Amino acid sequence: MIDITLRLENNHMIWKWLESQENKLAKSSHVGTNIDVYKKSNIPLEYFKTQGILIDCTKYCLDEEIGIDVLKDIYIEENSFVIFKTNMQLKYQYGSDAYMKQHPQLTWELINYLLEKKLYFIGIDCAGIRKGKEHIQADIKSEENNTYVIENLDLSKLNLKTGDKFDIYTMWIENPFATGLATRVLVDIS
Repeated sequence: MIDITLRLENNHMIWKWLESQENKLAKSSHVGTNIDVYKKSNIPLEYFKTQGILIDCTKYCLDEEIGIDVLKDIYIEENSFVIFKTNMQLKYQYGSDAYMKQHPQLTWELINYLLEKKLYFIGIDCAGIRKGKEHIQADIKSEENNTYVIENLDLSKLNLKTGDKFDIYTMWIENPFATGLATRVLVDIS
């Protein structure tokens, strides 16, 4: 079992940002590994265990778009958890401008394709599947299609290649006041 939840220890940038926020409780729900739920929907319990599939996107640089071509020859099953590995956490500190604002992002074409597949989760090891104002738009569109975006996964210990499949367990804490849910994600590659 591999825990791919991002651990935050003594990250002064995040704590400084959080101190500057008016609603610290609401904003803290978006720190670390989390599920965005801007529509405050309840995630079905059957989403707890599913099949995961890794998509290696480590060749993409800052501000690049990850297109649908990354899924060439890959079969994605309904109700699965597709994880995009960019290695942003190995290159840039969590909370830095590069990590938060310049990470690679999924194209809208790719997002729409994934939503048509009726996934449970789309995961990524950076600050989101889109940036800026489109970050929330992508999360809301996903949520409206019963697919949830999980950000800031720690994939540094996950030595898999594109298309590898595994069992994945996702746990979250419901919070009716927050637009982000604290999340723990475990991978079973046995």
